[in-house]
Amino acid sequence: MPNREDVHVDRTEQLAHSAAVVDGSNAQQALFFEGPEGIGKTRLLREIHRRHVAAGVYYVDLERVVEKDDVLRDLARQARRQDVPVPGYQAVRSQIAQSSTATVNVHDMRARNANIQMVVNTSRDHKIQLDAMSDALLDTLAGDPHNPVICLDGFEHCEAPMRDWLGTDLLPDLLSRRGTSVFVAGRHVPRLAYPHVTAVHTMVLPPFGIDAVEEWITTLGFDSLKGQATSIHRSHHGIPGLIREFLDLHIEPLGTG
Repeated sequence: MPNREDVHVDRTEQLAHSAAVVDGSNAQQALFFEGPEGIGKTRLLREIHRRHVAAGVYYVDLERVVEKDDVLRDLARQARRQDVPVPGYQAVRSQIAQSSTATVNVHDMRARNANIQMVVNTSRDHKIQLDAMSDALLDTLAGDPHNPVICLDGFEHCEAPMRDWLGTDLLPDLLSRRGTSVFVAGRHVPRLAYPHVTAVHTMVLPPFGIDAVEEWITTLGFDSLKGQATSIHRSHHGIPGLIREFLDLHIEPLGTG
């Protein structure tokens, strides 16, 4: 019997679209998956990640990141783990760190001399630094022989500044690099401006059909549930998350399976 966590069913249309995006046979460069909680967005992204491990594939859980540069740091960490060196990104980070230290030293010196002039890192300075790190990293990822596949999960968890940066900076920068495939999932997804919006296809994930529930039962080897797909589907409104909870609690009677 397969591990319940490893089982993936349905979403054949979405997976076919994702494969076409990655191999370049699709006109679009990005797929955005939208839908309510429990509809299977994360499961779908993880399956896309699993299927394209041979390519340079990256997965960022946006619920777990706080700052914008955390996203870049996570991508860089995954790149190094896949033997993709990121010297340009590391060099820019080091330069920024050294510059910040120098700025603090100047500020301390002026404070000691009772100088009322203060050295302040403005938001504009931070954007310039972020852009420099992003450009250095994305140039490296896009230059890898394996065209990168970027998966960003949980867009709805982002605060407004992060949402704005993803929609106006990072995603357009990714889509401006040929060969890069992007997948974003969330209860709501970014709305990009022209011309980058033309590279995106948004797919709203529907509930599972009865056939998918039957496939799930069969794949798990739950013989005692065969013939009950319709009632299980109806009881849980076809919502994959609710059906998964039900199946996770199911114990096959002895002598079946």
